[in-house]
Amino acid sequence: MVLCMGAGSLVFASDPPPNPTTPAATPPAATAASPAATADAASAAAADKAAADKAAAADKAKDAAATAKTAASPEGLTPDQAKTLRSAGYKAEGRRGGVTVYCRYQTAIGSRFEQKSCGTPEDILRSITANQELVNQMQHGTLNSQGVH
Repeated sequence: MVLCMGAGSLVFASDPPPNPTTPAATPPAATAASPAATADAASAAAADKAAADKAAAADKAKDAAATAKTAASPEGLTPDQAKTLRSAGYKAEGRRGGVTVYCRYQTAIGSRFEQKSCGTPEDILRSITANQELVNQMQHGTLNSQGVH
């Protein structure tokens, strides 16, 4: 253990390496510009431009993805709303009256038989939101105005 401490103290006690950006540390041969150094600088500049172009393309892709995420589908649903419907178990069944109808199968309380429940996306999303608000009110005890549980 003492040997490890001694080796560690030697590492921390050594002088820091000289700063390569100081003029004293720059060797005289490196100060003269050679044709190879000029070619390397040109290729580095080209690589920087390619990286900048790639970053610009990535930004455009991110913007397109954000636009697609907020854009409404032909049924008037955003991708987030469609995801909410799918996570609640609804699937597009068809069109009634020019509106896409979403349905799911659910078992009624006290029964073993599944019932098909269908509705328009607006109605289903409104019901999901109302149910979430009801759950929040029950959890926070603000269900009734008197505060009696």
